[in-house]
Amino acid sequence: MCAPGKRPCVLRKSIFLAFSPDAAVIYRGCDIVQSQGIMMDDASVLARLRRAAASGDHAAVLRLARQAHRLTQAELARKCGYSAATISRFETGRRRLTDTSTLRALARALDIPPGLFGLAPPAPIGLSYGSSASSVTNVVRLIDVDNEDGDGDVRRREMLVSMGGLSGLAIAGTALSPDGVRTRLEAGLAGDTGAPPLPLPELQRRLSGAWKAFTAARYTAVSEHVPGMISSATAGRDASAGLGRVKYTAFLADVYAMACELSVKQGQDGLAWVYGDRALQAARETGMAPSIAAATQSAGMAMRRMGHYTAATDLLVHTALGLGADKGTASSQALASYGSLLCTAAYAAAQHGDRHQAVDLIEEAESAARRLNGAVLQNGGRQRFSAANVTVYRIGVHHALGEDGTALTYAGRVQQHKLGTPERHARFCIDPARAWEGQGKPARAFEALKVAERSTPEELRRPSVRALVGSLLLAPGPTPRGLREMATRVGATS
Repeated sequence: MCAPGKRPCVLRKSIFLAFSPDAAVIYRGCDIVQSQGIMMDDASVLARLRRAAASGDHAAVLRLARQAHRLTQAELARKCGYSAATISRFETGRRRLTDTSTLRALARALDIPPGLFGLAPPAPIGLSYGSSASSVTNVVRLIDVDNEDGDGDVRRREMLVSMGGLSGLAIAGTALSPDGVRTRLEAGLAGDTGAPPLPLPELQRRLSGAWKAFTAARYTAVSEHVPGMISSATAGRDASAGLGRVKYTAFLADVYAMACELSVKQGQDGLAWVYGDRALQAARETGMAPSIAAATQSAGMAMRRMGHYTAATDLLVHTALGLGADKGTASSQALASYGSLLCTAAYAAAQHGDRHQAVDLIEEAESAARRLNGAVLQNGGRQRFSAANVTVYRIGVHHALGEDGTALTYAGRVQQHKLGTPERHARFCIDPARAWEGQGKPARAFEALKVAERSTPEELRRPSVRALVGSLLLAPGPTPRGLREMATRVGATS
């Protein structure tokens, strides 16, 4: 019983959220939860979470979930690596919550399903897909407290058992259907597709073609080559010795790095993590600096996507410094690798909310580009390193820091004809679109997205960009003409 005259007490039971395919939130648990000294009944909390999730109000979802955990903003900040001020800006809407990796980091810290933030959960690795998800109920423990009557474990076990053997998941009414790109990426992890060993020149030709498709944002085409190249290169490596084995291993590192970045593009963060780790291990086995630099950049992207901002930044900077391009005379290729690593590190630091480090790193990348005297260098197969592409990174850095006005200022300085590839041009369109959305100008954001869609339609089908399109649909004011049709084309829902 609660003592008279005292602060409201908390009943010592477990609270569960259950998400079913019809998007209904089923209340299971006790009757009362204390949130920052305020009494709220569970049905009210869950109803408010359901409304916030259904409307795409990520700020409200974040605030309600944090309060349900009885966490202060500072405590949540420590759990997910942000500052308390950044959490406050997220909850008040002063900083928009549209970045996929940020939303996943918050979901992990709060132990809530990513579906509450409009995200699909990372697909399990090594499972086959295609089973019906119509009967799935995903049970998530929101607060871990004692259960007085002891039936919570039994009920939870029953619910979890009901999920066993099902490979599709339904979160907030959205089923994960089989996806060709994801399936091929998973097949690549298995390694053995029965593809025969191929000579390195033929494998290099295929990899070059795959990178050309990647930089053209034709990601489905890229995925078609991944399993076979990995299988053939693995067979070739295992059949070789000495320098031949080293060359096949370096090739594998490059393919794993490409698969990692493709996984990032597809929002498959778990797959990206595995591929990034394999790329880095293979590259380190060769001892070749260019291979290690390229693999580190891919692995850093995967680490950032999983919310490991500090570790990603440290790894990227350490590898960049190891190239010896920070001072004195360095080769053009070393400068390109050095600058590319720093761009990725700057973005990771920005997403962590570390403005000082992010700006220092992107300015050093700009310095590396200037030292190339206007030259445009290919950074492995993935993209060109140039002053224009560093500026595109800078747009993303300032948006991640919540400085959308500054981001748009830099967007106005980009020499678009020097971006080099459709994928980079799409990035140039999409990041300013995020900044326009952050400034409350959905029509301007939509115009930028239309430009990207014309040349790179697969870019707009990426999960993070679909989320941006969905966010624009929910923006106050009139809906820009054609936006709903775009949302239908890319698979975004309001």
